[in-house]
Amino acid sequence: MASETGKIKMISGTGKIAEPRRSCSSLCSEQTQKNAEAIRKFQRNSALRSAYFRDYLGFTLVEMLVVLAIMAMIMAMSVPFTSGFGKGLKIKTTARAIAGIMRVAKSNAVTFRKNYSAVFDVKEGRYWIEDDTGRVYEKKYSLPSSVKFEVKGNEEADPVTFENDRAVFNSSGSLEGVNGSVTFTDKQGDSRTISVVNTTGKITIN
Repeated sequence: MASETGKIKMISGTGKIAEPRRSCSSLCSEQTQKNAEAIRKFQRNSALRSAYFRDYLGFTLVEMLVVLAIMAMIMAMSVPFTSGFGKGLKIKTTARAIAGIMRVAKSNAVTFRKNYSAVFDVKEGRYWIEDDTGRVYEKKYSLPSSVKFEVKGNEEADPVTFENDRAVFNSSGSLEGVNGSVTFTDKQGDSRTISVVNTTGKITIN
């Protein structure tokens, strides 16, 4: 053990003078000071960020009103386009649905080797599939409230030209009888006709 200017130092096994170990209270005090400094630094950074967002990223009432006015103008300009899109959407969806039902009837006729029919109820605005025993396949479907079986511009004309208002497909996939069609029109006057060729059973939307 050696004495130097009143301080006690330990001589290690390597011959070097080692500083005495610091007490727990000294280490805790130093750590507390570091934590306090870190907290103060964090608070300063938070204050700077808050000031930045308040000064540079904030919106005044005038700016908000301008943005709202621009949004209103854009919405007003888009109304004619969206209304035009919605106008023809239901008639197109209905055409695809009815054509799909007719294709299922044709496919069932070929698969199960017996007649299947796509049946149309003009008065009730309904359509469905039946097998050769009259059993309904899956369920009956209804036209949208804005669409009905009708020839555009001629309410007296028959909208369904299939015999007995049913398109009957046989096991070869062809249509029984002569060519036929079904026509439907919406309230806006847009109309679609689905035709079937008897020899091939080809289904076409016009």
